[in-house]
Amino acid sequence: MKYLIYMLFPVLVTAQSIEQLYESVQSSDTYKSKTQSAVANAQLKNAALYQDGWSVGGGIGYANVRDGSDEGSEFGLNVAKTLNFGGDALEHIIDKNKNYATLSKEVTKNRMRTQLWTTYGNYCITMQALQAKAALASIYDDIRVHIQKGVAYGEFDASKGIMAELSLNNLNLQISQLENTLQSYEAQIKLLVPFDGQFECKKLSPDFNEIFNPKHSALWPMLQENREIQKEKLSYTQQAFNQTNVSLSYNSEIDTDRYMLNLNIPLTYGSSKSEAKKEAALQQLSSVSHELKAFENSYKQETITLKNRIAIYRQYLKNTEKSITHSADKLIAQSNMRFLAGEESLISMLKATETKLQMIETILQLKIQRHSAVGKYMYKYAIDPKEIDNVK
Repeated sequence: MKYLIYMLFPVLVTAQSIEQLYESVQSSDTYKSKTQSAVANAQLKNAALYQDGWSVGGGIGYANVRDGSDEGSEFGLNVAKTLNFGGDALEHIIDKNKNYATLSKEVTKNRMRTQLWTTYGNYCITMQALQAKAALASIYDDIRVHIQKGVAYGEFDASKGIMAELSLNNLNLQISQLENTLQSYEAQIKLLVPFDGQFECKKLSPDFNEIFNPKHSALWPMLQENREIQKEKLSYTQQAFNQTNVSLSYNSEIDTDRYMLNLNIPLTYGSSKSEAKKEAALQQLSSVSHELKAFENSYKQETITLKNRIAIYRQYLKNTEKSITHSADKLIAQSNMRFLAGEESLISMLKATETKLQMIETILQLKIQRHSAVGKYMYKYAIDPKEIDNVK
């Protein structure tokens, strides 16, 4: 059993701490793939706003005057450019698109770290359960050996030996299931960052006052920045004119050299296309404003819910776990002693150990649920666990 060997010989295992996993996020392929896509998207948006360079064109022809007075070749050259007059609004949009991409990278980093935090914690909680069940397996094995000797000398009937064997096999199946769960957690880590060893399990101690502080949410400023972008876009579309087309041309005719400066200013007023753009910008601003408001409401409500859940956890589990564990261990020790002395039946002994087994499973599930709930909250609001967790 791989993980039982780890517990017995931890020095043989190359362990990685949660801090090392955090630091490896930004060098991982998963992070780079997600963030480079965000940067590329911002560049595409800005590309539509940047001014094009000058365009150059020309033509050549042949003129044959009908009265036969003259004939010959003619040619023309022209250069043209579209100039944007968006003023500060246009520059602000470009800068804010870049900043939005930077903020989205922060969100990606925090969420990946939260995934590591959640998986790491669940791994270590499961490892504790595995250790507890492994200790019970040793007790079950002692019972099985004792029963087998009793069966051999006629002290117990064969059914007792079968019962002890089945109880041990059932526990070994549960241990195997936990080992499979640990392997699953390891696989989840490998999908996020390079990971070749076993976790170096330390106690995660999140500062809940800091978790609930909005300043640690990377998602909040990103949504705020998106709203500012939409404001600037609306301002840009509401200008009387925001671009003009200018061109310079030279035409060499048979008997004339002609120079022209052309200026074309499309007015936004009275244009169905311009009005549609204004309406679209207004609706987009309204949409992101509602999104930010919904975020604020959701944050407030989910914070209250999580606070209550943590309070219940502390009241009913954290404060009683040590007492429950001590009582269960004491019950097993006393039952085992009386069983070996022939004062207690096998059924009573097995019930005592099964009580501890049920307790281990219940505590495991409660801890996993509580830890996963905190992880889900931090992931949704893009909170960096490195900033709020005091790893011990």
